[in-house]
Amino acid sequence: PFPQFCQPSGWQLFPERNPPTFFVAVLTDINSERHYCACFTFWEAVETPQPQSHPRNGEGEEEEEEPSSPVQPAQLFAPKSLVLVSRLDHAEVFRVS
Repeated sequence: PFPQFCQPSGWQLFPERNPPTFFVAVLTDINSERHYCACFTFWEAVETPQPQSHPRNGEGEEEEEEPSSPVQPAQLFAPKSLVLVSRLDHAEVFRVS
C-alpha cells in the first residue's frame, strides 16, 4: 500500500551505486500503538537482460548470424532495504556508528 515508505526516492534503477541510508519511522496502528521501524537501504547490482537478435525485414533464419557486439550492457543498481519493526523505542541500537 505504501511503496514509498522504505524507498523515499522510489523503486527505480540507477546507473551508479548510491551510498547506504538509514532512517527511523514511527507507525501508529488503529489501536494507537506505536511501531518503530529502523530502515537500512543499500544498493545492489542487477543483471540486465541481453538484447536478442531478430531477423530483419523478413530475412530467413538460414542466414549467418552477425558476430555479437563487444559492447557490454550498462550495469544498473537497485535499492534493497532491511526493515526492523519493534514496539520498543530503541532504534539507536540498529544504527551503525
